[in-house]
Amino acid sequence: MTKTVWTLAKGIAMGAADVVPGVSGGTIALLTGIYPRLINAITAFNIRSIQLIFKGKFKEFWQSIDGNFLLPLLIGIAFAFLLLAHPIKYAINHHPIPTWSFFFGLIIASSILIIKQIPNKKPINYLWLIPGIAFGYLIGSQTEIPFPNNNFAILFAGMFAICAMILPGISGSFILVLLGMYQLLILAVADRDFNTLLIFILGAIVGLLIFSRIIKWTLSQFYQQSLFFLSGLMLGSLVKVWPWKAESFDSKMLINILPNDSHSIQIPLALTMMTFAVVLVFSTEIISKKFNK
Repeated sequence: MTKTVWTLAKGIAMGAADVVPGVSGGTIALLTGIYPRLINAITAFNIRSIQLIFKGKFKEFWQSIDGNFLLPLLIGIAFAFLLLAHPIKYAINHHPIPTWSFFFGLIIASSILIIKQIPNKKPINYLWLIPGIAFGYLIGSQTEIPFPNNNFAILFAGMFAICAMILPGISGSFILVLLGMYQLLILAVADRDFNTLLIFILGAIVGLLIFSRIIKWTLSQFYQQSLFFLSGLMLGSLVKVWPWKAESFDSKMLINILPNDSHSIQIPLALTMMTFAVVLVFSTEIISKKFNK
């Protein structure tokens, strides 16, 4: 019972991390010591395990996918999404600068934390930060990624986001920000738009079944290189979540501006939120180390 409660709590922490474009749920899984078990449980979904259902061997199926671990974890993640959707929706609509400042701080701290967590770092692998930063900047600097707003787009967004959610480093919600679909999904959760949510969940399931094995193999073969690249991707993509923006003169597109040019009285609050986000991430690391011991 105690193990189930702890797994539920870790799921809530993962969900809280994934619902904001900053810390990845995969990072929380890594910090809390459940990442290998999570990946093994996800990759256990295969033709052989599904055949057990059709044969009526439900107990064997449940054991093969580590159901006693996976179910409370998923319940915790779902609970966090439902709990935080309304506050985030309100914060983005009414206090965008402090909110995006908080996300900005989360991403900076998370990228540093991921590098810090890599054991026995090889100096040569730091070079993987460069293509990561370049690719992240290229994507993040796009004012509008040509991603349609329809059911197929929501399906594919679910596929892409779930891959990021189970990767240490990059946040699934951050992928949705880059695709321009973050607020759409937050509104869907807050407003109980089950049609949109079911399509997104279907995409997430398909994404897990297709990409989880690729992710597992890539991390097993190129662990350090992958995490350095993902950290660089997050740093380069910070241009997308820069809090201070304004419409350009020649179009209605938003461009990044300096805080002093925004005439905003929220600059001290924004800097405070950034600092708070950084402290929160590293405090999570310290607490996780104590509990893991």
